[in-house]
Amino acid sequence: MNIDLNSFEREKAIDETLSVDAIDLELANARIAAPIKVEGKAIKTSGIVSITGRLTGAVEIDCDRCLEPVEKPIDIELDLEFVPDQQVADEANLELHADDMKRDQVEGSEISLSDITREQILLDLPQQFFCKDDCRGLCEKCGTNLNLKDCDCEDDEIDPRWAALKNLN
Repeated sequence: MNIDLNSFEREKAIDETLSVDAIDLELANARIAAPIKVEGKAIKTSGIVSITGRLTGAVEIDCDRCLEPVEKPIDIELDLEFVPDQQVADEANLELHADDMKRDQVEGSEISLSDITREQILLDLPQQFFCKDDCRGLCEKCGTNLNLKDCDCEDDEIDPRWAALKNLN
């Protein structure tokens, strides 16, 4: 779904539902789990297009310790600005301010709602994700999910770098 900037003068309501297949996060450990609802509005002011609203839906993320997939609801507030190509400064050493972080360049006369949604979801995903705070992970020897059952692997192996300390009394 694209927002055609020539289709409205001042303001346009946004009420779209993007299917699971419409957004590819391009991550091995995260996927869209439910359709993403995009609600808000686009406002044109002096050539700058502001998009405000909300993204809601769900993603499925693999736990970083046990690799089990967990569905995580998303609820992201949108507050973005798009500046046409001709209004973007060409200076190489332009100083950025906090407000500039929500600003992006728009090429042509359309803004891709799928691209905005993908970008905002990726920015919202945590660097590390655990299915629960006390996730025990996988056994490093046999690969058993220690949250589901205990394994019989022995953990008496000594790291050779520390073996000399075993003889100290």
